[in-house]
Amino acid sequence: MQGERFEEFAALIGGIHGDIQKIKAGHTARLGLKSVHIFWLYLLRVHPEGLSASELAAAGKSGRSLVSREIDELLERGLIENRERGGRRRYGWKFYLTHRGMALAEDISAVARGVQDEVSRGIPEEELASFYRTLRTLSARFEALAGESKGE
Repeated sequence: MQGERFEEFAALIGGIHGDIQKIKAGHTARLGLKSVHIFWLYLLRVHPEGLSASELAAAGKSGRSLVSREIDELLERGLIENRERGGRRRYGWKFYLTHRGMALAEDISAVARGVQDEVSRGIPEEELASFYRTLRTLSARFEALAGESKGE
């Protein structure tokens, strides 16, 4: 990327991220949940086969320690369950939405669709498809560079 484009890219991505966080904050406060909880409920809705703590961490590009610290709140509130029996929870155990969790995840999905529809209004579908292909490529390349810079 040329210098000017990198600056613009970084400013745009940072700005979009900040705006998304503000939108999330408004909804998370109303629901009494954290942003990461909202994301996990959303993920579990699209993965009815369940997801493990490791899979939740990977999908959110966060550490398994975050999942370990935060997942109990969703379990205690009866929004998710794990169907494994016995002993300490293991990272490979799957988490699933309860009926209550599914209802909340449907609400979250409706809000997400509304936001998505609003921000993409007027952009032709083929342009959006091209944009997301390009964004996935950029994400993969940034991830690879970040891994190289950490010596991975």
